[in-house]
Amino acid sequence: MRRFLVSLVVAFLASAAAAQPYPAKPIKLLVPFTPGGSQDVIGRLLAQKVSESLGQSIVVDNRPGAGGLIATQEEARAPADGYTLLLATGAQMAIEPTLNPKAGYDPLKNFVHVVHLVDAPLVLLAVPSLPASTVKELVALSKAKKGSVYTASTGNGTYTHLTLELFKAAAGADLTHVPYKGAGPAFNDLMGGQVQTMFTTTASAQPYTSTQRLKALAITSPKRSPMMPDVPTFTESGVPIDVSVWVGIAVPAGTPAPVVERLNAAFNKALGEPDVKAKLATLGVDPVGGTTAAFTQFVRNDIERWAKVIKTAGVKIE
Repeated sequence: MRRFLVSLVVAFLASAAAAQPYPAKPIKLLVPFTPGGSQDVIGRLLAQKVSESLGQSIVVDNRPGAGGLIATQEEARAPADGYTLLLATGAQMAIEPTLNPKAGYDPLKNFVHVVHLVDAPLVLLAVPSLPASTVKELVALSKAKKGSVYTASTGNGTYTHLTLELFKAAAGADLTHVPYKGAGPAFNDLMGGQVQTMFTTTASAQPYTSTQRLKALAITSPKRSPMMPDVPTFTESGVPIDVSVWVGIAVPAGTPAPVVERLNAAFNKALGEPDVKAKLATLGVDPVGGTTAAFTQFVRNDIERWAKVIKTAGVKIE
């Protein structure tokens, strides 16, 4: 009888816990980057707003390392209950699994892609001395002087590298890729003239372009950036490429649909608030939002796009 009563109590408590509306306890947001970076700022900004909406705190847990693999792998193993979220980016979800067969997760099978938060477009920079001020002129110069125009990237297989390969394929440009270990050394050599061009985010580029230390040739977004309104898009420049460094929220596969829907609604609400929009604008990113289904399709398309670029260009990581 005692065993029966204990079982009854345990079952009752489990049932009561399950009946509690989500969220019933604090939520953890895994951020695959060190504190202070733009993605970390975005995560903390939205975590604060969404916690107010949900009535539960969202604790930001920075888990940098291995190009974001540490946090992403941890998220894939987390309980599918909505209490561990991942600040996901295209680098981890759309690029890494193709480049690294040992990534340890499948971006579509192991995750639910809750909501598309923001897009950060890239801009093609050039040193002022380069005798090309438009995409058309750069392409012509690269063909006329094959192998003489050097383009920096922040490393093999990064957004800046793959966007370069996409541009070369789309425009027929003859640009020589020079990979660096991060943005710092790449910018140093760009400013020093050892390389002549480089793709980077608008926020990273703006301090250099606003002081005329570097010039911007084109931006990868479908429309011009408010941060650089005078810079044409690649589409305007005759090379229709659309690239953004995207950030979203992902949870483990199997997370209950009502939980996903609640999170999607809360993040969409936060993205629509005027102060959030203003802060995101200063970071050079565009709020997106939308449904889980739309974001999932976006991720699927992005995976296919970069897989094709990686295969065509023969990109490999060290």
